[in-house]
Amino acid sequence: MATFSKTITVKSDIQNTFNFVADFRNLHKWNPHDEATLTSKEPLRSGSIFEVKTKFNEREINLNYEVIEWGPPLRASLQSRNRNFVITDTIFLSANNKGTELTYTVDVKFKGIFKIIGPFFNKQFNNLMENIYELEKILGPA
Repeated sequence: MATFSKTITVKSDIQNTFNFVADFRNLHKWNPHDEATLTSKEPLRSGSIFEVKTKFNEREINLNYEVIEWGPPLRASLQSRNRNFVITDTIFLSANNKGTELTYTVDVKFKGIFKIIGPFFNKQFNNLMENIYELEKILGPA
């Protein structure tokens, strides 16, 4: 399994930060290659499903992300599974005297042939993690 993680501190309070980041319908605002639609009913909770249209390695792909953990305002995890991999995005939040510390972690478990070739994509995943700094701009740098 490969793990990628970034931590930032933003001015936004913890609840507003959680509401913005954990709702993947906002994904396109800070990750320009992604567009997400909620395909399950409101309210957001464990079991909610987002369809995410993304670009990876110059290819467009559709992923279904299911909310597998919903613990506002401290933590949320969303997971996508297909025949090549399991991707789990986890958002950890904590309040501090500057605002909110946000850690975004992506765990990628490759399957099948991707167990061999998957590690060659680590650079692309690291590059995607740089988008976390767009959240800092949107939610206000501390």
